[in-house]
Amino acid sequence: MIAKRSVKKRLVREQIAADVIIFCLGTLLVSVLAIRLLDVGIVSIKEVDSNLYTIVTERGQINVAPAEILRIEQTFTKTALTGHPVELDKIYTDKGFIYVSSQDSFAALGRKLVNRVDYQGLPVWERPNTSLQSVQPYAYAIGTPAGQIPWVFFFLTLQYWSMSVGGIALTVLIFPLRWEGSKTTSVPVPASSEQEFFAPAQDEKKVSAIAK
Repeated sequence: MIAKRSVKKRLVREQIAADVIIFCLGTLLVSVLAIRLLDVGIVSIKEVDSNLYTIVTERGQINVAPAEILRIEQTFTKTALTGHPVELDKIYTDKGFIYVSSQDSFAALGRKLVNRVDYQGLPVWERPNTSLQSVQPYAYAIGTPAGQIPWVFFFLTLQYWSMSVGGIALTVLIFPLRWEGSKTTSVPVPASSEQEFFAPAQDEKKVSAIAK
């Protein structure tokens, strides 16, 4: 009876974990698609002068000065087909971030904008008294309309939440945890059975003593 209850609880737990994982995967897919729809791409970059650049986006033009750059993240990857190295620069400004790839047509002007503040080509450049946490309020693509910025952060939070909860549910599913602590119960031996077990030995001792 106890074994049946244990198996039933385990099946219920696995079913709940599976339902949570499916729900989180659906939520993650919706959040990814929403972020893609809200993303604003860069069409080109124009250099007005040495201290002013115009970022032409799908939603309009935004002027950016080197003094408005807060943080630059430089990473390298390789293309899936050719294997050629690709440089990716994420430039945080107080108007949103600018994402530049070395394969973009405006990559040269993007690199020129980076070199205006980062003279050493550091993997991560930060303006003094600036950190990753302080630039999070600007973690949206430059050119995003003001009314859509709260939705961007909402779907980003939803994405992180679904990954965290889904990961916990997957861990529970792979490494099942017992809800009830295992208790080792010792079965008491009846006194009558003990007497029956030792009785023949005592009778044998008495018979051997009489024979002597």
